[in-house]
Amino acid sequence: MNVINSLFIYLLFPGFLFSFILSIFVSFLDRKITARLQYRQGPPLLQPLYDFFKLLLKEVTVPKNANLLFFLSPFLSFASVVLASSILWTAIIFKKGFIGDITVFVYLLLIPSVMLILGGASSGNVIVSLGVSREIKMLLSYELPLITATLVPILNSGSLKLIEIMQKNTLSLPSILSFFVLFICLYAKSGIVPFDAPEAETEIAGGILMEFSGILLGLIKLTKQVFMSLFPAFLVGLYFFDGGVVSFVIKYLMILFFIIIFKNINPRLKIIQVMKFFWFIIFPLSLLSVILLFIL
Repeated sequence: MNVINSLFIYLLFPGFLFSFILSIFVSFLDRKITARLQYRQGPPLLQPLYDFFKLLLKEVTVPKNANLLFFLSPFLSFASVVLASSILWTAIIFKKGFIGDITVFVYLLLIPSVMLILGGASSGNVIVSLGVSREIKMLLSYELPLITATLVPILNSGSLKLIEIMQKNTLSLPSILSFFVLFICLYAKSGIVPFDAPEAETEIAGGILMEFSGILLGLIKLTKQVFMSLFPAFLVGLYFFDGGVVSFVIKYLMILFFIIIFKNINPRLKIIQVMKFFWFIIFPLSLLSVILLFIL
């Protein structure tokens, strides 16, 4: 019976199938609101689904010097983010989890970036290596403040279990600072404007994604979409969770709407600007939030 329950959770709800459907809907909202802001009509509801299946049907072009990691990295990236989605939504919907699940969740969110770096580096393309270099610098910039900011709700609740952290969230100055830092770090991790330097189509022709095609590119894009759907849910769960379905949906959509607006009003940052921003502004703020938690 436990095996059947596990298969249901990880394959259907709230695992793969739920994550896939939600990511398609979030991608639609992103593209539709972006289009409206630019005075365009925007795509139909199922356009992200059509785009994904179109990539599945396309041929996979293999670089001459590619190795096994080039093929495995998109699959491992997608598997890790779906597993992270299952852990988070299980805590939110079923009020269940295990001790240390927030640690596993944060670790799983690290894997897609690492796999993208390894997969891009294994392609052997010089332009891709530039994108890989930028992705590594991005990772070194936002990962430490992300972990530090996550310590605030953990220490505030005295638990490493997601549902217990959610149920004990309190609004305070350290929490507000932690929320701001975590928002910026997760936003950067999503790889959208202004933190899209590793791809930067107008500068390095797609950068780290340049050699990926067909199902491999489709899985990478789907991984990003699933992460985009997790982003607001994680923030609402950690800082504004009250157990109500309607209030959760409203808060989720508000954060998602803000993400989309923020994406459309900012230009791309240079990688040196990103590193300075995180190391000299965001990281000190994350440390300050932890220090204030002990002082106040």
